[in-house]
Amino acid sequence: MGEVLVFDLTGPMAHFRKYYTNTSALTYGFPPRTALMGIVAAVLGFERDSYYEKLDRGRFAVAVKVPPRRLFQTVNYVRTKREDLPLLRRLQRLPGTQTPLEFLFPGGEYRALRFRVFFGYPDGGLVREAAARLREGRPCFPLYLGLTECLASASYVNLFGPRDYEPLPPGTPVALTSVLNAAHLEKVDLPAVSAARLLRERAPYAFGPGRTLRPPVAVVYEAGGQPLPVRLRVPAYRFSLATAGDGETVAFLEG
Repeated sequence: MGEVLVFDLTGPMAHFRKYYTNTSALTYGFPPRTALMGIVAAVLGFERDSYYEKLDRGRFAVAVKVPPRRLFQTVNYVRTKREDLPLLRRLQRLPGTQTPLEFLFPGGEYRALRFRVFFGYPDGGLVREAAARLREGRPCFPLYLGLTECLASASYVNLFGPRDYEPLPPGTPVALTSVLNAAHLEKVDLPAVSAARLLRERAPYAFGPGRTLRPPVAVVYEAGGQPLPVRLRVPAYRFSLATAGDGETVAFLEG
């Protein structure tokens, strides 16, 4: 694997809608891979629906750095079909639907949510361009955490060269800080996680032509962002970060 960009996503609230919810909109506790692709696309200036195949070649990992709390809020959705446009132009009342919407907010004494993103790509030039934009604070498009109402900011952490991080062979005991693709899990050290809150969910992985959702994947993560002692079927990678004590060990969702 080549260069890896590490950056932090922060914001006051988030909503990453679960693809299978209907009458109420539930949220994942982390940005799924499809959301991470959209965030990188916004940084680089890719137009909507133009980047699915290109960024599907990338490698993504995400770590929850602030334990979230969840809150339901009922919101009004207004119908905006073609036949409603004359009413909209005259500022008249339109039929609406009330839907419970689940939001993530920072838990404890934290003031903002924070997710740490690890991004690699076969073309090192694309990774370096994204790093330069984040380092200078000039993403091409505004960033948000799932919904346009959940504005976000991205802060550059580091750009790692191929020799700046340590690959760990499959089967090595690691304290994983990232969301894990469950297909890559070999074993969880249960005695060490007796007080942890492990969650397993099915999350979007990639889009096909016409924004059709490809088969989702099962993921496992610790709800409070605590390290998870595991053995993996794929390599893990250790990154030394001054802001993370001894460093962070992550597994990319692609393996």
